Amino acid sequence: MARCWLLLLLCAFLWPAVSATPCHHHDLHALRGFAEELGGGGALLRTAWSGASCCDWEGVGCDGATGRVTALRLPGHGLAGPIPGASLAGLVWLEELFLGSNSFVGVLPDELFGLARLRKLSLASNELTGELSPRLGELTRLTSLDLSDNRFSGRLPDVFDDLTSLEHLAAHSNDFSGFLPPSLASLSSLRELNLRNNSMSGPIARVSFSGMPFLSSVDFSTNHLTGWLPTSLAACGELRSLNLANNTLVGNIPSWMGEFDRLWYLDLSNNSFVGEVPRSLIRLMDLTTVGTSPGMALSNLPLYVNHNRRTLDEQPNTITGTNNTVRSGRNNTMSGNDNTVMSGDNNAVSGSFNTLVCGDNNVLTGDHHVVSGSNHIVTNSYNKVSGCTNNVSGSNHTVSGSNNTVSGSSNTVSGSNHIVSGSNKIVTGG
Repeated sequence: MARCWLLLLLCAFLWPAVSATPCHHHDLHALRGFAEELGGGGALLRTAWSGASCCDWEGVGCDGATGRVTALRLPGHGLAGPIPGASLAGLVWLEELFLGSNSFVGVLPDELFGLARLRKLSLASNELTGELSPRLGELTRLTSLDLSDNRFSGRLPDVFDDLTSLEHLAAHSNDFSGFLPPSLASLSSLRELNLRNNSMSGPIARVSFSGMPFLSSVDFSTNHLTGWLPTSLAACGELRSLNLANNTLVGNIPSWMGEFDRLWYLDLSNNSFVGEVPRSLIRLMDLTTVGTSPGMALSNLPLYVNHNRRTLDEQPNTITGTNNTVRSGRNNTMSGNDNTVMSGDNNAVSGSFNTLVCGDNNVLTGDHHVVSGSNHIVTNSYNKVSGCTNNVSGSNHTVSGSNNTVSGSSNTVSGSNHIVSGSNKIVTGG
């Protein structure tokens, strides 16, 4: 009986080792070669990648049945130098490659386009250069491609015809030029298309959007695109965000823009549109038309609908950007400029020229805020604060109300029962 128990204990001890999927020797060799060629944080990676069980290494994912490496996720590891293409070519089962937020340089290695199983590829936020290879079209299983925030140049290759599984395409903040590739129209699964902040030119209507039924976000802002708004956009019933600002688009804003029931962000500013904003769009968006700036013709009408349709009343939100409005809510984190919090509590607001109309227990940092309510914490300078029991520090504030604590210099204080320290300019009240 004792021998039986001993045998059972031995089996229980050995079972994890026996059942563990071993690392395939071809992939082990490829990963070691990959790490050896890396600069920067590559030294730390080589130290971490010790032993022969590569499926247990940081950033490595394997297929449980075969032990083949299917994922390599190393964002933000400080890796530097050219992408080791020859080593990556050995990972023939690779489906996910995430190398974003590192310091990779140079052109994309040709071997990368031979990874036929690749579904997700992110190389964002590196220092990669050169033109994209037409071999990009060979990665027909891609569902997500992120090349944003690099230094790529030249034309986007017109090779998207067979990438029908692609759902997310981001290539913003590069130096791509030339016309939009018409084969983008073949991306029937696409949900997000972001090409902002490049040097793309030519008619925006070169791309037909009618075959993209799932498209929810389009951002072509800050390019050199021309022409009228393409009527094919009207077929994108799932559209939630459309940003075409800072181009050279012309013509009238069509009435079918008001048919996007799901749209919550629209920016057509700094183009050359003429005429008036369609009534259907104003009614749909609950839009207050922004007046023209001095010296700005109506043909350059600033039309913004930033987050105004969002109801912020239950879950905490993180809001960034400019000209946002929080109509109600609490525990929001807001950064940027020219934002307005109409009501709400426990918000954290930073940036400049923000307006907090009412609310309690908010924390504001930055400059030139207008604040009312109570129990706020306000820092930095040139803020206008009214209400009671606020804690104000910095300089050049205008404070009114009661029971406020004010420190700093050159503040203007009125009201009663304040605690004032520093070299303040005017104190009135009790």
